[in-house]
Amino acid sequence: MSTIRVMIVDNDAGQAETLKAALKHEDIEVLSVVSTRETAIKQLSPGLDILILNPEVLKLRTLSRFIHSAQMKVPAIRAICTLRESPAEETAINDIKAGIRGFIKASDQPEVIARAVRAVHGGEIWAERKVLEKAIERPILLPETLQAHAPGLPPLTHREIEMLTLVLEGATNREIAVRSRISERTVKTHLYRVYRKLRVNSRTKAIALLSHA
Repeated sequence: MSTIRVMIVDNDAGQAETLKAALKHEDIEVLSVVSTRETAIKQLSPGLDILILNPEVLKLRTLSRFIHSAQMKVPAIRAICTLRESPAEETAINDIKAGIRGFIKASDQPEVIARAVRAVHGGEIWAERKVLEKAIERPILLPETLQAHAPGLPPLTHREIEMLTLVLEGATNREIAVRSRISERTVKTHLYRVYRKLRVNSRTKAIALLSHA
């Protein structure tokens, strides 16, 4: 039985201890508990599987930027958000797009928290049914899907995944600019970076590569 290795990132000491106690299982090991974003990034190592994050730690930093930084160091890591209450559907969808794979509350029963960690480690998304139904209605291009079609792909930012998703939906650069409320020039810049990471040189080749994503 393989061990799931976890890092808890939380500036609420009591909540962090509650989570740590809930994860005392033979198949789960909490390697570290840290209270700041900087320490979390510094201590990330290839052996980590799950990051349990209290978003309050990020302060003015965006969630997508933090997840991107974490995945740059440990591409396979999966993140779970610790929240005080269930997120709104749109917020949850945006967080999933940013790289979050689960949502828990410190007040959840210990067995529920452990189940969430095991589910996310196994490749599932741990969220309320209404959020999952919304995600099915609006398919999301996940980093795991990209890696399956383009092994070794450097992590894409939240904005780059958004641009690529719209490309796969058939949107033109102008349509992407309107929907994302940015200039066409900025769209082209994002897509140039995406294509370079995918090792393709055109929209057509990107679509061909990811046509079944």
